[in-house]
Amino acid sequence: MLKWPTLQHLSQASLEEVNEMWAGLGYYRRARFLLEGAKMIVAEGSEFPNTVFALRKVPGIGDYTAGAIASIAFKQVVPVVDGNVVRVLARLKAIFANPKDKTTVKNFWKLAAQLVDPSRPGDFNQSLMELGATLCTPLNPNCTSCPVLSQCRALHNSRNDESVMVMDYPMKVVKTKQRNDFSTVSVVEISRSQDRLQQTKSNSRVLLVKRPDEGLLAGLWEFPCVTLDEEADLSMRRKLIDQLLKKSFKLNPPKNCNVISRELVGEFVHVFSHIRRKIYVELLVLHLKGGKHVLFEEDDINATDWKLLDCEAVSRMGLTSSVRKVYSMVQKFKQDGTSNNSVPLRKRPKCS
Repeated sequence: MLKWPTLQHLSQASLEEVNEMWAGLGYYRRARFLLEGAKMIVAEGSEFPNTVFALRKVPGIGDYTAGAIASIAFKQVVPVVDGNVVRVLARLKAIFANPKDKTTVKNFWKLAAQLVDPSRPGDFNQSLMELGATLCTPLNPNCTSCPVLSQCRALHNSRNDESVMVMDYPMKVVKTKQRNDFSTVSVVEISRSQDRLQQTKSNSRVLLVKRPDEGLLAGLWEFPCVTLDEEADLSMRRKLIDQLLKKSFKLNPPKNCNVISRELVGEFVHVFSHIRRKIYVELLVLHLKGGKHVLFEEDDINATDWKLLDCEAVSRMGLTSSVRKVYSMVQKFKQDGTSNNSVPLRKRPKCS
């Protein structure tokens, strides 16, 4: 709010600026939609939409967000349905159904619409969500403190049948199993010096790559990496990184650059909502022959898809938590001189 106090201010921002402000919050598509929505509303020259129908036209706003904005901000008599509300309604009416089924979801929206308090729709919707979050929880619901316990059919059924529990409602759905994959990441430093002992933050730059505009973490910055379907040994991982650097950036040692050092930093596991990824991290320091960066000499390389930054600039960037973790590991490795496997290595100048 301090940086962009109005929609007009936000609409003039770049996606990179918004991503930097959003850094660490996850669900980065929301940041992109936030910007796209502001641009659309400002471009149409209209007031902020105040009905569910109008709000649904804004990028990134679905049924839940539209209902929340319309009822809370504009006092529209419309429902809001999230996981908490579904659980409360399922127990209140003893609805034993799959909460993920499309028909069931529609029925919950219809039921919620019938219950909205016309005089205070926003307060009603928030109280229903709060009831599910604090009392009518998935496990160990606090039924004795519930303000609607006398109307709860699930509680009534549980008291009259020992085989029935309040937690049985709604139907339990087996969660989709997380997919396991692997990634090898290379933090590439382009150094002006050929002597590894003279590496300093002033004479080296770090290569960052922009992800595609579609898909996971779209449009965000990261270090060069390759995603693998199965685990690969160190030799194969380095081979894949070499192929990527040669194809995308014309970095082809020893033809146009020398490898000053290349060392395994360590590994860690990062969990996305549906992916469990094991990430291998290496530090690759290169010196370009002739003192000129081949990236600047290639007309077929899109400069908007990569950047070379000093260490301080990288530290200020809005990086995702996994990319930030990679960079922190490299910084610690350079400071301590040891990898995650505790293999003693020569200390290097700190780059912070």
